[in-house]
Amino acid sequence: MNMHLRLPDDVHARLKAAAEEDGNSTNAEAVIAITDYLARRQTARVRELAREIAREDAELLARLAE
Repeated sequence: MNMHLRLPDDVHARLKAAAEEDGNSTNAEAVIAITDYLARRQTARVRELAREIAREDAELLARLAE
């Protein structure tokens, strides 16, 4: 899939510097960064769901722990 991404100049410069440091193209570096972000985002959502379940079922979980 082709996608054109407009980045502010400062973000593009930082991306380019990171890519050069890692020996990647700017495209590869962008893909890595987006993939990492999406993984963290999903993990944060799973943690929030777990906290919600723990709050809702605190009494049951306490009894199970006995």
